Amino acid sequence: MTGSRTTGQGGVDRDRADRDSADRDGADRDVIAPVTFLPGVREAEAERAALAVVEAESTRAADARRAENVTMHALTRRGQSRAEIAELLRRREIDPLVAEVELDRLESVGLIDDRALALDLVDRLRTRKKLGPSALRNELMQRKLDRAANDEALAESSHDDDDDLLLDLARDRARRLGGLDRSTAERRLVDFLARKGHTGSTARDAARRALDGDDDARDDEHVDDDGDRSSRGATVHRVQFR
Repeated sequence: MTGSRTTGQGGVDRDRADRDSADRDGADRDVIAPVTFLPGVREAEAERAALAVVEAESTRAADARRAENVTMHALTRRGQSRAEIAELLRRREIDPLVAEVELDRLESVGLIDDRALALDLVDRLRTRKKLGPSALRNELMQRKLDRAANDEALAESSHDDDDDLLLDLARDRARRLGGLDRSTAERRLVDFLARKGHTGSTARDAARRALDGDDDARDDEHVDDDGDRSSRGATVHRVQFR
């Protein structure tokens, strides 16, 4: 009996010793071995990082040259707003940071100026096409101009001869409506003026005056110093209706 108990106790001790040994082995495996760099590894990594920086700078420099070529070519064709140039650079896939630098450069030397472009467009469109305020604003919006620049340009576009320009536009169009009855001609003329940006009572009055033709004769008459009436040389066009 005593021998059996001794043998049993010895087995327990051996089991405990085996478990302790296994635990020590596992702990040893969990310890992270120190990293040993091979000779030249760190130098190679530093060289690769330096090359990446050089390549990035080279790419930006190439983008900058290409951005300048793109913008100069566009600006030789016509004046451009900042937003138009920005959109052009985006379509050409110029790096956004490079594009922003180019836009700032163009503004700093006066090659893009939303305010000046808006003023120029309003003056030309008003004089050549006789556009009214709403049509002018639409044209400016299509050019992606700054809203503040648009408002300023439109505010400065009002002149004493606005009514004369509107009446001239109405008269030019009225001469093509002689084959219509009076009501139809007036309706079409008012619609035409609206498409040109002229609306309201001023446009309707200009349409009636152009179709009636009365003001043509009065405007073209001149009274000299002797009281004699003579024409200023302009041809009077009176619209004939069916």
